[in-house]
This record gives sequence, structure tokens and C-alpha cells, in this order.
Amino acid sequence: MCHPVDDSVTYNDHLEQQLEMPGSGRTIPTYTYGYKPQEHTPAVIVAHDIFGASPFYRDLARRLAQAGFAAFVPDLFSREGAISSRSMEAAMERSSRHSVPTSIADVQAIADKLSSEGRKVGVIGFCMGGTLAFFAASRVPSVQANVVYYGFPVNAHPSKNKPDSPIDEVAQLHAPILGFFGAHDTNVGPKNVKAYEAVAQKAGKAIGFTIYSEVGHGFLTFDTEGPSVKASQESWGRTLDFFKKELTAAPNA
Repeated sequence: MCHPVDDSVTYNDHLEQQLEMPGSGRTIPTYTYGYKPQEHTPAVIVAHDIFGASPFYRDLARRLAQAGFAAFVPDLFSREGAISSRSMEAAMERSSRHSVPTSIADVQAIADKLSSEGRKVGVIGFCMGGTLAFFAASRVPSVQANVVYYGFPVNAHPSKNKPDSPIDEVAQLHAPILGFFGAHDTNVGPKNVKAYEAVAQKAGKAIGFTIYSEVGHGFLTFDTEGPSVKASQESWGRTLDFFKKELTAAPNA
């Protein structure tokens, strides 16, 4: 399970802006936190899962802004429209109509704009968005750091809208990747994570993967109770440290 829409998640509306950011052939509705175009604050693009730009991701972006980043949650399903219901079946149906290459181009357009403002740019993605973060590390030169939460390193079912596999692009990696996965994630598959890791290490690429033994897919939570709290708190702390290390040095103007 990814992160379905949860009306109980709250976030500070007064900190949020809704902007149109550049995309592939059109602008993309984007929720932003801590973004001031005249400043050079490092930026993090949040790539959501198949449930879309839900309150979970807007709350996560708020947390990134509180940690000192300008955070962006683009609605990567803006071409497909709103989900018909909050079920997994509806989310999967909409996702099947969604072009991954187009989303990569959307992320690149946003990253290029932020880079042109003198910022360093990172991407953090979850499930579908985690796969986009893999591709950002191999295809988007304006991105300097990537965090993958339970993205798919191996595309086991290529299709017209999802033709490529991140493991085939390891040689093209230009930016470091920090990745977090669950040992019980039968969708992503720990064997696929280890296969990507082995290829990347052999190629001398900067990656760091952790497979948490006690969790499965979609484990990140900001709750303080539950079986995935330990993995969530540890991985989130490492995520913030990673972005601070990779993105807070003076940008290349």
C-alpha cells in the first residue's frame, strides 16, 4: 500500500502557496512551502505516489520547509485529472493512463527552473515517485541529490507508459541516491533492491540503501506510535541530513 488520501492529516495552510510551475508542454499545478523566488534556498521536489499530491505529501513538504528547504509538490496527475475514488483500484486505473517519461520531463522542467534561480535541487520520491527519483539521478542534470522511498529499481512489467527500468541506467547516474525499503515489500522486492545496489557499487556510483527488516511498502509515517515508527524516524532523520549535506553548499551560479 502507498499513502492513500487521509483527511486526518493536517498542515499549515498559511505557509502553503499554489503555483503553476513549468512542465513538459504545459504548466503543472504545484503546492509550495518556503519558496521565495528571489532567494537561493536549496529546493526539494516531492514526487508523490499513485494516490497523487495528497495531504500526506503536502505535510511532508511543510516539514522540509521547516528544515530549511524550499519544497515543491507538483501534481503529476494533472493531465489525467482527479481520482475517481480513493480505492487502490481507482488509483491503479489512473496510474495506467499516466506516462512516466512525461513525469520525468515535468520534474526536469521544474528542477531546471529552480536551478536557474541559483539553487541546488534535490528530489524525494515515494513508490511511483521513488522510481521518478531513480530516473532523476540518471536523466536530470540539474538535480544534485535524490532520496528514494520504496521506488522500483527494476521495472518487471514494461508498458507503453512505463517503458524503462532504472537498473538499466546505473551507468548514467550523476547524483547520489539515498534509498529506504522494507524487507516485507513484495511489490518492490528486496532482491531487486539488492540487484540495483550491486550494479551501482560495481560501477562506483554514490548510493546508500537500507532495507528495514520490520516493515513493508509505504512505511513512512510521522505518527509516534506503530510498527514502522522506528524505521520512519531513522530514515527521515537521515533524509534531512543527506539533503543538508548535498544541497547546502554554495550552488553553482
